[in-house]
Amino acid sequence: MKELEIDRCRIVFSDTGFKALDDYLKEIAPSTSKTIILCDDITHELCLPRFTERLENLDPQYEIIEIPHGEENKNIETCTQIWEALSDIGADRHSLIINLGGGVICDMGGYAASCYMRGIRFINVPTTLLSQVDASVGGKTGVDLGVLKNIVGLFTLPEMVLVSGVFLSTLPESEILSGFAEMIKHGLIRSRSHWQELSSSSEFDIETLERVIYDSVHIKYDVVLEDPREKNIRKSLNFGHTIGHAIESFLMKTDRAISHGHAVAIGMVCECYLSGDECGLSGDFIVAFKEYIRGLYPVVDIKEEDIEPIIEIMSHDKKNSSRGINFSLLKDIGDVSINHYIEPEKIKEAILYYTRV
Repeated sequence: MKELEIDRCRIVFSDTGFKALDDYLKEIAPSTSKTIILCDDITHELCLPRFTERLENLDPQYEIIEIPHGEENKNIETCTQIWEALSDIGADRHSLIINLGGGVICDMGGYAASCYMRGIRFINVPTTLLSQVDASVGGKTGVDLGVLKNIVGLFTLPEMVLVSGVFLSTLPESEILSGFAEMIKHGLIRSRSHWQELSSSSEFDIETLERVIYDSVHIKYDVVLEDPREKNIRKSLNFGHTIGHAIESFLMKTDRAISHGHAVAIGMVCECYLSGDECGLSGDFIVAFKEYIRGLYPVVDIKEEDIEPIIEIMSHDKKNSSRGINFSLLKDIGDVSINHYIEPEKIKEAILYYTRV
């Protein structure tokens, strides 16, 4: 059975993962006062039935807390609503929260569980490709503060994470592509073979997709094991995110809003450009990668007047220091370099590079 573990947090996969979760629920049943499933309106309809029908030992009296879907709801106000709902149903320190959903649910649900009564047990069941290869590993929980993503949060590991392909058929193509960007990032920063497999195929069946998901999760797992608190090499996972997060946050307030993965894909193009000057990344690869991403994801209209407010958002990134805006860049495929501080004018040049045909 494929299984990973970080500090007693088990990451389990596919059908064998459901059995592992079911066994765990049976084991803890005598010490669990209440089981609560946190989901959004979409995962409640599409994913909850697929989840519960595969578990014999799920408490039949489980409670559901449902919130609206979308990044715009990932904030402290929604957390307060979750805490109030937990209090209303009588959740205590012996309760268990199962976060069933994408990155918003897993990040915010983990944060809510970590703070409620100073911490109760929780399990993450990521239902999007993005959350399976990103939020499933590492123990980062949190919420956004206005347009600043994940600025309030904690490092807290769940009891277990279940990663299963049974939820992927519920996703539109845009959501698959959003997660695919994070998988591309894992290949670029850590594994040439993973990058080559992803970039050489235009589509995957579920069985193959589950295998490459496991490979991608394992890459992030290896990085997190080396640096659980993001003091050093874990910063490499931020490749594409410094510019990508800022673009995502800026466009969220316009009629040009895009998914997290789409924004990260754009960010990787821009940060590859920066990598050329800063780290000597091959110019041929930079050009080829830009064309690859522009062929895979719709080209986004980023106007020149948008760039200054995008850089202003970047200046508040939690990864920064007094030295300026911090980037993780590529020396080569599979070879990343951290802690590069780039001037705003150069960042503007990189964003303009993405926009040019």
